Amino acid sequence: MRDVIVIGAGLSGLMSALVLAEAGYRPLVLARGYGRTHWLGGTIDVLPQADLRQGLIRVIEEQAQHPYARIGLSDMEAALKRFRSLMVAARYPYVGGLERNVWLPTALGALRPTALLPATMAAGDMRLGGELLIAGFHELRDFFPRLIAANLQAQGVDARGLYLTLPHGRRRREYTPRTFAELFEQRDFREDVGRQLGYARGMATRIGLPAVLGLEAPLQVVQDLQQLSGAQVFEIPTLPPSIPGMRLVSIFERAITAAGGRMQIGSAVVRAEHGGDRLDALYSEAAAREQRHEARGFVLATGGIAGGGIQTDYQGGVWDTALGLRLQSPAGRAEWFQSGFLQELGHPIFEAGITTNARFQPINCMGEVIFANVVVAGSALAGRDGQQQRNSSGLALCSGWYAAHGLSGMLAA
Repeated sequence: MRDVIVIGAGLSGLMSALVLAEAGYRPLVLARGYGRTHWLGGTIDVLPQADLRQGLIRVIEEQAQHPYARIGLSDMEAALKRFRSLMVAARYPYVGGLERNVWLPTALGALRPTALLPATMAAGDMRLGGELLIAGFHELRDFFPRLIAANLQAQGVDARGLYLTLPHGRRRREYTPRTFAELFEQRDFREDVGRQLGYARGMATRIGLPAVLGLEAPLQVVQDLQQLSGAQVFEIPTLPPSIPGMRLVSIFERAITAAGGRMQIGSAVVRAEHGGDRLDALYSEAAAREQRHEARGFVLATGGIAGGGIQTDYQGGVWDTALGLRLQSPAGRAEWFQSGFLQELGHPIFEAGITTNARFQPINCMGEVIFANVVVAGSALAGRDGQQQRNSSGLALCSGWYAAHGLSGMLAA
């Protein structure tokens, strides 16, 4: 029997597994696949407000059921501190915190706020000023330097865009973000790109490149390009697959395994076995038959609707896909959406989630704990609209840390 099983391999599941492994338990991570890490830009978004700390204080004071209110500022700080220390140890440091957001350019040239960001993106802070050069490659689809520069110009940023030329012998028909990440890990490729940037930068003090600057040593790639070009270099997140997200997953996986945990990707949990108020075992899909997994405790971190952790039916039912728990959601399908697509208040269905107590244990409509040895983390939690609040990565890390510490305490009691 395992000590703990974590269901889900998004940021909340990975953070939970790391905390539990470091506490001396032997977590098994079961997941159909990786979470939204491979879709998102690799930044940690907590709340899209300029004065981040004051915004968090308002949420905590005014929304008692919001997961942030239950976690509290001090535990949020502790969770992000552990995350930053993990990244530093992996030589992929993050900068920022809960005081204020940093505004970064997107792959369309819009500006978006984030609380923590990789050091490889730090020079992209739009508050720094100065002329920007946005550079890319024709071979990298869905990254258009001139479009990004034009949209930044429309917002008052001095920016221009250009395309770089691939060295002879590197040209082929198909390129992906991962292909470029592997190329940037080769010194001769970096030197060629760095020389091109040096020739083209003109008066630009900062150069934005697609976030494909290596998988294993991106900070070294950025430093080399800066030395060669004579300007600060920063990454701009691309459309999926996300190379920064893949870096995060790799770092977490190595740390979890080193601490005694185990990852089992490709094992979707399809049903649960329980007796009374305790969950006893899970069943995952296998090649020929279902595989049974027993544990003393469980973390449910399967994500929300976008991540496939929540399912619905035509009658208006909403439930989680792993344990079959019925979710807090609007009463009928007609109430799921507002009349317009882009609504300032968002759509009610995206607030659907598992109702929990202060320890993130799932509870029923009477407030009674359903499973005493289960905690919930991430986008599966009720009480917030991740689409509207744009805080999925921040909530994932903080709730994963908080839920895992709570479960650790329960198992030790």
